[in-house]
Amino acid sequence: MITGGVAGIVLLLRGVGLLQLGELATYDWLMRSRPPLPPDDRIVIVTFDEAEIRTLNWPFSDAEVAQLLTVIKNQNPQVIGLDIYRDVPVKEGYDQLKTILQSTPNLIGIRKAIPKLATLEEFGSGRTIDPPPDLPPEQVGFNDFPDDIDGLVRRLLLTVYLEETDESLISFGFLVAWQYLKNTAGLEPQNGPNDTIQLGDTIFSPIEAFDGGYHNADTQGYSIFLNYRGPDQGGKPDEAYEFQRVSWQAVIDGEIAPDLFRDRIVLIGSVAPSLQDFIPTPYHNPQQMSGVVAHANAISFLIDAALGKRQPIRTIPDPVEWLLILLGAVVGTVAITHWRTVEGLTRPAIARTMVQFGGAIALLILGSYGAFLLSWWLPLLPVLLTLTAGAGLKFAITMLIYLLQSYRQIEDYARTLELKVAARTEELSAANQSLDEKNNQLETTLVKLQTAQAQIIAQERLASLGSLTAGVAHEIRNPLNFVINFARISEELTTELGEELADLELALESQDTIDDIVEEFKENLGTIRDNGQRIEQIVDSMLEHTREGGGQAEMTDLNQLLRDVVELVEHNLRAKMPDLQVKKAITLNPDCPALPLVAKDFTKAMINILTNAFEAMERRRGQDPDYQPQLAVNSWQQGGRIGITVRDNGDGILPEHQPKIFDPFFTTKPTGEGTGLGLSLAHQTLVSVHQGNIVVESVPGEFTEFRIDLDPRGGASLLAGVGL
Repeated sequence: MITGGVAGIVLLLRGVGLLQLGELATYDWLMRSRPPLPPDDRIVIVTFDEAEIRTLNWPFSDAEVAQLLTVIKNQNPQVIGLDIYRDVPVKEGYDQLKTILQSTPNLIGIRKAIPKLATLEEFGSGRTIDPPPDLPPEQVGFNDFPDDIDGLVRRLLLTVYLEETDESLISFGFLVAWQYLKNTAGLEPQNGPNDTIQLGDTIFSPIEAFDGGYHNADTQGYSIFLNYRGPDQGGKPDEAYEFQRVSWQAVIDGEIAPDLFRDRIVLIGSVAPSLQDFIPTPYHNPQQMSGVVAHANAISFLIDAALGKRQPIRTIPDPVEWLLILLGAVVGTVAITHWRTVEGLTRPAIARTMVQFGGAIALLILGSYGAFLLSWWLPLLPVLLTLTAGAGLKFAITMLIYLLQSYRQIEDYARTLELKVAARTEELSAANQSLDEKNNQLETTLVKLQTAQAQIIAQERLASLGSLTAGVAHEIRNPLNFVINFARISEELTTELGEELADLELALESQDTIDDIVEEFKENLGTIRDNGQRIEQIVDSMLEHTREGGGQAEMTDLNQLLRDVVELVEHNLRAKMPDLQVKKAITLNPDCPALPLVAKDFTKAMINILTNAFEAMERRRGQDPDYQPQLAVNSWQQGGRIGITVRDNGDGILPEHQPKIFDPFFTTKPTGEGTGLGLSLAHQTLVSVHQGNIVVESVPGEFTEFRIDLDPRGGASLLAGVGL
């Protein structure tokens, strides 16, 4: 049930697209984590930056472009890729440029062909740009890159069909790589099986709408994964992932080697930020890559793939992905969580479980990374979710079973104890009948045993339940720390993710959707952390509830103890309730004798009762601005018993809540403001330990009164160290 349920939920979340951003983020991490590739010396990039734009006065004239192409052409390159729009004549020199364009068969130009990808603000949505009019159509490729839902470019278009103009177009990078492979290796694209494109021995399969982590991706055109060579390092000579670059001005001025471009691919394009020819990539440092460098990455990848040096990134079939997700749930449910049997109870083996859980996570990540190095994209995030959720649910359910088994064991032990006491009582009764001379002594003993029977059963139950509660609290604390720590770390990662996404240039609708998802995810993590801290408070209170007494009983001045407790509580709450001014009426009977009390435990019990009184007055003060808080604390002596009365005029206790106020974990306070164990602990101390009695009377909106009476003789056993 756990395996099927977890796998079904994750597959459902994946099916509706809620995991798409996370899976794309893991893809980016895998891409960034790959080892560096050596520089590609087949490609040289001629760039121009902001300084050259100012020097040569952008847009460059046709004469300047013709001059550059002439210098490059004279060195006999294999292919020249002109990543500059020349759809209309620019300034002087048009005839020169026209001659160059018409006489250079290895020159590839660009056009912008896909309207919805042309969304720069100055162009307006939906604009296309025509090819150079004097360049043959077979020497023009479109330079559009498709972006994903988060705005990053992970794919490369090889071809696209435009219904509006009934044209089948080839991308700029594909044309350049095709021309180079044709000239150097005699390779040209072929039709592969199932309508695929084959280049050399490599088959490029198009990306479908739901391949890998995609959910209903835009599949316009024939797109494949863009297997980047590395990030755009800006042409620094000490960087590993770089193509050789020279500046436009250096080429014009003759400051290059005379054979620099010979038999190589020469790309010409901008690296000037003001021209906005940049695309966002999976890399971080930097994330933006200039368009000409992106084309260089695409061309390098296509050539490597055709020559068998690199493989295209592939995804596995959907049924295999589903099987891996199900396998993650199976491993998390069956293989990770471990248990040990102690005294007939199944308890979690925390250390072994944590070690195996960490090992499974590491194995999953390393396996996915290794597969990516072999150009396979596996569903890392969904499998990680099913593995973690399966292990967590199995752990929680087994803990519940352990708790139920423990309660049944306590009940069995209580019944056995009752039988033993009953049998002992029968033995004493029989001895009483056979030994007349001990009749009076046996009758007295029988009365004591009958009285002690109920106390023994109650104390044994409390002791067993306390031991169980302490054990459960300690077992919960370790996984609880993991929950709180991972929630805090995830909040920090969510904040960093929000900051990273805020830097992306996304469509307004996508930006709002992503911001909402990130904010909601962050709020959910905050809720997990707050509730984890709430559980931690409950665990501390459970341990306090089960802790043994605070020391030996001693004769104690009750009046002085009450004075100290009132002053202590008022001092402790002053920071929390600085504006609460309470009118106190403390009336102590001077004739109250000293009582045998465990002072530490008795003080804690009175602190809990008085703290509840102050908090009740604070709540009523927040509702009624004319309200005057009043607290009355009295000690009295009546009929041989000594008592304490605590009365406040706070918001009171509802009638239906009064029978349950001493139950463990029951509280009337707002969520997050109480554990429900304070009054339970006070009741245990005053009634069970000190043989007292508590009566509560309350009228909602008027007052609450706790009346505690103690029998001075009931505490004699405390001084003697007797358990009954």
